[in-house]
Amino acid sequence: MRNNNLDILKVVMAFLVVALHIFPVTKLKGFEGLLSYEIASGITRIAVPTFFLISGYFLRNKLNDKAYLLKYLKRILLLYVIWQILYLPDLIRFYKLGWFSQFDMILKLIYGYWHLWYLLASVIAVGLLYLVRNSSVFSKWVLIISLLTFGYIFQILIQSDVLHRYLDIQFVYAVIGTTRNFLFFAFPMMLVGTLYDSWGPNVLKLKKYYIPLWILLLVEVGLYYQFKVKAMDFLLFLPLLSMLTFSLVKERASITDAPVSSTLSLGIYLIHPYAIRLVYEILPQKTFGFVVVKYFLVCITAIFFWWILDKINKRIPYFF
Repeated sequence: MRNNNLDILKVVMAFLVVALHIFPVTKLKGFEGLLSYEIASGITRIAVPTFFLISGYFLRNKLNDKAYLLKYLKRILLLYVIWQILYLPDLIRFYKLGWFSQFDMILKLIYGYWHLWYLLASVIAVGLLYLVRNSSVFSKWVLIISLLTFGYIFQILIQSDVLHRYLDIQFVYAVIGTTRNFLFFAFPMMLVGTLYDSWGPNVLKLKKYYIPLWILLLVEVGLYYQFKVKAMDFLLFLPLLSMLTFSLVKERASITDAPVSSTLSLGIYLIHPYAIRLVYEILPQKTFGFVVVKYFLVCITAIFFWWILDKINKRIPYFF
């Protein structure tokens, strides 16, 4: 019987991405402000690293198969182009409304609209995985730790405005797509996934620390909130927490025998910004209570949109 656990994990992560894009990090005050910040800049941040880790895991035995990798990359690039086109009206609309500069518009056209950076980052990261495929496990871990550490430090220096006077550094940060990019984010986490067979059993022994790790992450995020640090894409405890979450889900018995669509998680991830737009047109209120209500409405709407596109995708297989 096929184990659906990883499919379910990906769906849960997709719903966390929706929450990440809905809960505000600066507009609410008091306890509601802290709670919203903990959700948007803390709890939900486990989603994207886990997605990359899962991708790396499934590629771990395919890194020497150049034909497979090329087919894999072509598929992701096709998705990137198609969804960039689908979101182009949204991008043009917000540009005309003055939501971002011409320079930002160029960057969004290169790296991808909003959440689509994930697709392009995945493509480049797979290329880097191929380049280091024959390196030793030790060298790979040195690379992983170095990239994650540098990315984290660079991010926190920017987000805490320590480097706000250095316009050249700010420019570099923007041009490389912030530290939420292929080099400091996608590549190291995918590389972690490819090394699962070497760390999985050992990390699983830490399962008794799973809840304490979540508590430490919430404390870490609370400190950022206290010191008015802008939203963080990557956190100190995320890599280990992501690894442990993956291990716990993968190694346990199948949660359910019910089939889980292979396109559901990707569909929710790709389509949810339009679901957000629709719900926010109907309910523009931004109190915490309304945000919670809108979150569930957006999730339902995103599933409905996915369902429609999935039907089309079975005839025209270019959307997922």
